[in-house]
Amino acid sequence: MTTMHRTIESRTVLQPRQAARGFVEATVFHGGPVVLDPFLALTDFHMTQPTFAPHPHAGFSAVTYMFRDGVGAFRNRDSLGDQSLIEPGALHWTQAGSGMMHEEIPVEPGVDCHGLQLFVNLRSDHKLAAPRAFHVSAAAVPVVHASPGVTARVVVGRLGEVSSPIIGLLTEVQLLDVDLAASADVELPVEPSHRVVVLVVEGSVVIDGVTLPKHAVASLAAGPPTLAMSAGAAGATVLVLAGAPLGEPVVFGGPFCMNSQLEVDAARARFSAGAMGSLARSF
Repeated sequence: MTTMHRTIESRTVLQPRQAARGFVEATVFHGGPVVLDPFLALTDFHMTQPTFAPHPHAGFSAVTYMFRDGVGAFRNRDSLGDQSLIEPGALHWTQAGSGMMHEEIPVEPGVDCHGLQLFVNLRSDHKLAAPRAFHVSAAAVPVVHASPGVTARVVVGRLGEVSSPIIGLLTEVQLLDVDLAASADVELPVEPSHRVVVLVVEGSVVIDGVTLPKHAVASLAAGPPTLAMSAGAAGATVLVLAGAPLGEPVVFGGPFCMNSQLEVDAARARFSAGAMGSLARSF
């Protein structure tokens, strides 16, 4: 009997660029070369200096995951009163909903912080939900030995019977940080209705007969309940993201993401009226 595996629907290789002083990013957005829904944007970044002053978000979740190869940590501050340390291997989830302010900066300027910024969409009936912040420390992330030479950190969602400590997200997704030894193979269970997005952080992997190098992003449409990967000769570190596509209109307006321009205009009005809270800048 042949096991059915996911096939690649779109892919690209991210191109790092110097976006600001002390900030290098490699980004793919909704509507670009890779189909992302329910995700809106995926950025592999390096930050060594405070870069972005306090700013609002509304209509989606802004997620920061610090890669384990990084040296520095972030400090998150937001208008809800949160002050969380995001060290290598930790994740902070800002579920902005109707709107909130936040700031994330390196704890120690000059020390490299390597991370993922992920924008996750909210359904139309959740875009005005009360804002909320979620956090999981590196030590609290469970680890699964998925197959010989393969370990998976269950950062968000679940893998088999193992679940992340983060519960209560309005958009239920999966985020796995997977290490594969040289030439190791793995078959990961995935929900048939979920789109899977893979980011190669280090090394290379083969999926659906295609070799994906470092910085490659590939999207795999809903289908068979198995994601099969094989590492290259140097091994690999891969982020696996999965979630059910929302299939709704996406309208960006700066830091806001809604279903229509009227809703974006309403978010701007709420921000101007102070309804998204306040947060004094720290630099």
